[in-house]
Amino acid sequence: MASKLVNIRFKSALVEVKGVRPPRVLVRWELEPTAQDLSNLKFFIFRGEADTELKQLNGTGIPHDGIYEYMDRTGMLVDQSKVYKYQVKGIEFDQDGNPVQEFVSDSVSWSGNLDIVGLYVVDEHLFLYERVSGTPAMIFRRKRDGVRCSNCWDKILKRVTDSQCLTCYGTGYIEGYYPPIDAWMHFYPNPKTAGVAQSGMMQNSVIDIEFTNYPEVRVGDVVVELKPNNFWRVDNSRFTEKNKTIMTQKLGATMINRSDIEYSLQVPDDRRKSMLDQLEHRRGIPEF
Repeated sequence: MASKLVNIRFKSALVEVKGVRPPRVLVRWELEPTAQDLSNLKFFIFRGEADTELKQLNGTGIPHDGIYEYMDRTGMLVDQSKVYKYQVKGIEFDQDGNPVQEFVSDSVSWSGNLDIVGLYVVDEHLFLYERVSGTPAMIFRRKRDGVRCSNCWDKILKRVTDSQCLTCYGTGYIEGYYPPIDAWMHFYPNPKTAGVAQSGMMQNSVIDIEFTNYPEVRVGDVVVELKPNNFWRVDNSRFTEKNKTIMTQKLGATMINRSDIEYSLQVPDDRRKSMLDQLEHRRGIPEF
């Protein structure tokens, strides 16, 4: 049996309100640096109006190599007088799946985030993209830390030696990208990048994307436009902010060649179908 983790502590836990219609509260956390093996560690999120009545939100634990965040969509945030507290619990399991030990963060609540005007802007943009003019997409957030790839990472040169590596997808980190996040986005082809070929108009290889405030998309992340199954690599990102908090994002992206390794990223078929069905249903609703 692996040795028990020792002196594992939370460095921080933060809560941000991302929207109220529908409710969206983002919980983020961070651990103190450690060289110990965290492979048997999972995280669970608790919420309540007081420390004495915290209830667990996620049935399946978030693994140590996942994104250290959780989006709560169940709070009654329209009632601004009700403020929830959140707590993150880390549980270490043995090889048989039995809990060995646990440790918890401080209980935290939201403060200093978007005011009601900023939340209104976010909610209206989300409604626009999901219910009116946006299209379904998935965001693969690129890993920027974790376990280095055992197949292509050169420890001496500190670089990837195989850009087509199926173990890290050319990122240098095992699995390369976190599991995809559903999103509704507005894609704007750039007319300046379209050229004319002998067979007709060439497809744009550069595009602008408008998006809401979650998740925060960074350079190097991959956006999959589900309807045509186009893969885009984010080249730059700009924000509109209020109170130093993101309301909307504008991305510049380049189309990924179908021969590149990113096309091996797996888009869950059930989630793809569900979002495309939602798009077709929306198209069938008369606007007037």
